[in-house]
Parts: sequence; structure tokens; C-alpha cells
Amino acid sequence: MDDQTFEIGLVGAGAISAGAYTAGVVDFMVVALDAWYAAKAAGNVPPHDVRLSVFSGASAGGISAALGAAYLGSDQPSIATEQDAENNQGKNRLFDSWVDRIDISSLLESRDLADKNSKVISILDSSILRDIADSGLDVVPRQQKRAYVADNFELILTVTNLRGVPYAFGLQGSAGASYDMSLHADYIQFRFSDRPQEALPDRYLMPWQVFAAGKDDERTERLKLAALASAAFPVGLAPRTLQHVIQLDTPPDVYSARLWDVPTPETEHPHQCFTEQPIPANWKPETKGFHFPFQCVDGGVMNNEPLELARNVLCGNGGRNKRDGKEARKAVLLIDPFPSNSSFDPAEQPAPDLLKTTFKLFAALKNQARFKPDELMLALHEDVFSRFLIAPRRGDSVFPIACGSLGGFGGFLKRDFRKHDYFLGRRNMQQFLRRHFVLPEKNTLFVNWTEEQRQTYCVKGVKDQQGEIQTSADGQRYLPIIPLVAVADTDCYEAPWPAYSQSDLAQLTDSLENRLDVLLDHLVDQYFDTNHALIRYGAKLFFKLKKPEIIDYASKVISKDLKKMKLMA
Repeated sequence: MDDQTFEIGLVGAGAISAGAYTAGVVDFMVVALDAWYAAKAAGNVPPHDVRLSVFSGASAGGISAALGAAYLGSDQPSIATEQDAENNQGKNRLFDSWVDRIDISSLLESRDLADKNSKVISILDSSILRDIADSGLDVVPRQQKRAYVADNFELILTVTNLRGVPYAFGLQGSAGASYDMSLHADYIQFRFSDRPQEALPDRYLMPWQVFAAGKDDERTERLKLAALASAAFPVGLAPRTLQHVIQLDTPPDVYSARLWDVPTPETEHPHQCFTEQPIPANWKPETKGFHFPFQCVDGGVMNNEPLELARNVLCGNGGRNKRDGKEARKAVLLIDPFPSNSSFDPAEQPAPDLLKTTFKLFAALKNQARFKPDELMLALHEDVFSRFLIAPRRGDSVFPIACGSLGGFGGFLKRDFRKHDYFLGRRNMQQFLRRHFVLPEKNTLFVNWTEEQRQTYCVKGVKDQQGEIQTSADGQRYLPIIPLVAVADTDCYEAPWPAYSQSDLAQLTDSLENRLDVLLDHLVDQYFDTNHALIRYGAKLFFKLKKPEIIDYASKVISKDLKKMKLMA
């Protein structure tokens, strides 16, 4: 990378239905970069370069990362206006996937239980998700790679590996003893490149043309399954089964080839207490190689903001990116629709019974797995220029994002919710690039900028007495890493705050009732299959009597939360 190039890693946090917001952010970023690079050959615009090198994602951020890679690798029209949204007809796959296709009406169908002998594997019907993967990742590839996309572009999707990967470490003082552990916070890594290169044991090589390879292509299928696995919200959506081929000779297998930050205080480097080293997995098969299938659920359960995975691509394991504004040349950008989703209640009391204690335990395990203040706090520091955060903001509203109701599931209730958040993502990304994604002008990235360009694109601070030059409080100007030119500099459309009606709720409860009928029948047949017919009949009768109570409870919870967020009168 030359001295006038800034390297960027994108990170998509878990978002559930607010993946629509992440999609809008990606949409506008591509628009801004395309406009800037097109203007470079024609006029007086900032001359430096950027490189998108990695996109890591978890859950909804994971499937958005996969769709984003396909978006970068193809030519799709942006959705910039209400008219664009209504006339899309599948042309923009980000919008089509996150706004038009993924709706509660589809999730409450029963295609997954059409066969009487079908097993219940999720509360919601996940069939539509496969349709979205097929549509969103089968695109027409560009003939030429975008200039701002790295030659080796890394896509990393986190998953929760329910089977686990075995590791063992010998202990001193006891002959033959070992300390065994299991890895469940897993990820699948893909490298997109059209350059000839040797296979890498810890990731899958993918040419950009793979997006048009077809549904029966093994590489495309692996990518689709990994994206669906990353977004498989536990219990609610169907888990997915992935598979690696484990070779025990050379090269090392996908897990044994991964590099880890290992504490090495004896290193000669004064500022490096960690070095990157492989740790071999503890496989114990009888053959030299075998297939390793493993069931996966939502990657956000174990790693909801995979900042470290993107950072390691930029700087390598054990290293760090320069943070000072005058030296920073690489940064990770976290897209997080729910950065302040704290559930702390000062009046909360200890769980009084077994069931509530069990639920609290699982919530505690999930939250502890996501607890990484050392990773996230840097994105919030104004004097750290190697990490940035983009999150929803709509004026002074306490509830800026419509998909935030019902713990993030609310966006599935209505297309207008998702459409609003898509456009909000575009607006927020424009303001982020215009005001916050900046560096001090003394950074060597801007060494070839003219004074006219510095005055035109200066984005942060106050004007001098003549009102001509913007500066910070200490007299230093700040310049944009991605300057907005042409269409990207026109203010983005702001969608109106959406609303949910009583008729919408009535239609939803009908769909809930239909799904519940099919779901409960299959659950009884599935878990009471060895019992007498009279017992199965009694179980179905019991659930039938309880169904109105379940529907009424769900209706009240939905109404209360939507009213709290002013989405329902």
C-alpha cells in the first residue's frame, strides 16, 4: 500500500431486522466511492486512494457482509428515493433482500412443515431465507474489479459452532494429563481475488465470478450456507449445517492453520507482548482425513461485533493500527444499529423461580461472550483515528430506528419499518463521511491536496475571522477520508417515521394463529410420537385451549412496545 492510500475494514454487528439499516449504509458508501473515483479522471477532486480490504460480520451483519460483497462485485442501481424503492423489482439486491423479501408474512408461513413428517427446527419458517440467499448472491459480476476494492478482499462470517472444535494442552507435573477445551466462537473466511495464488488452509479462495457460478456450484453453496448460518437466530430461525474437510498431513487443517495472539513477554520487541502462532486442534481420527460437519446458529451469540477479525486482516495478529491522527493509515468501521441497547433496570429483582433463573443464565452467558469493552471503547474516542462507529441517529429522537422494537425483531412486522431504516442508513452514512470520517490535514494522506481542495472539502471545526478556512480549536483543519462529490454530495432522502395500524395487528394475529396451529401439531407429533394416541390427543387439546391466551399475550406485548416507540397510536 502506497503512502497516499487509506485502508478500511468494515464490520457489521448483529442487527436482526435492522440489517436494513446496515444495507443502507453499504449502499451509500458504494455510491460515494463510485462517484469520487469516477470524478478523479475528470476534474479537480482529492487525489488520494482508499482500499476496502475486509468485511467481517455477525448475524444480520454477517448476511449483510455477504450481500455487500456481491454488491461490490456487481453493478446494481442505488435506492436513493421513494420512487427508486417502489420501482426496484429486485434490481438492488441489498434493498430487495432486507426490505422487500424478509417479512413476517413469509416467516409465519409453513413451507418448512408442509410434510406431515417434517421436524420442527425453528419457531419461524426460515424458507424465505434460502430464497434471499439465492437471489442476493446470484448476481451478474462486473467485468472489472472496482479500483478501491483490495486485490485480496476478505469476507469473514462469524458462526456459533454447536459441535465445537477440540483443543488440548499438556500439563506439567502429571504424566499424560491434558487440559481439554472446545472452540464454539467460530467463523468462516473467504478471500475474493482474481489473482492466481496458492490455496490457503484457513480460508476459501473465491473468484469474483463465483457470484454468477450457479446454485449447484460448491463454492457458491458454501458461501450461501455460511451467510445463513451466521444469521440463524437461535430457536427463532433454522440452524444450518456447515462442513470442512480436515486433512491431518499437510497443509494444516482450517483450525490448526489459524493464527492466535499468544502472550510472549520474552519477545525482544519492547511494544509487542503478543505474537501470532498457530495452535493445532486436537483431532483423534483413525484416518489421515475426514469430513467435519457441524451445526451452526447465529454468530452474534458468541461474537456480535467481530472487530478483532477485521483488525487482524489490516494489521496482522499481534499488531495494532496506528491511532494518532497524523499517522493513522488504516481503520475499522463498525456499523452497529444497536450500540446502546442496554437492558439495565435499577429496580430489577433476582429471578424467583427455576424457569426464570434458567433464562437469566442463558442471557448472562450470551452477554458475557459479547463483553469486550477494550475492543469497543476505542471506536468512541475522538482522538483514536483507527476505529470508527456509525450508528442510527434521527434528529434528537430517543428511538431513531424503526426496526428496534421487540428486541430488534420489530422490523419484520412491516415493510415501511425496514424501508425507513434503509434510508436512515444512507443518510447517516452520508453525514458520517461528511463530518466524522476525517483525519488532521497534517496526515501524509493529504500531501498532494491543493489548497483549494483543502478549503473546499474541510469538514470539521470553526471558521476563521474571514469565514474562509475551517479549523479545529487548535487551528488544525480536518479533511475527509472519503470526500463527497457529485451525486454523493446531494442530501439523502429522509423517509417519514412509519406507523403500525390496528388492521396491521389484526392481520398479524391471524398469521400467528395459523403458524401456531401447524407448529403445535407438529411439536406434539414430534415429541409424543411414542405415546398412546389418547395422550397425543390430550396434548393437542391442551395446546388448543391455551392458544387464545398465547395469541392475546403476544398481541399485547407487540402493541405495548410499538406504542412505546411511537410506531402505533
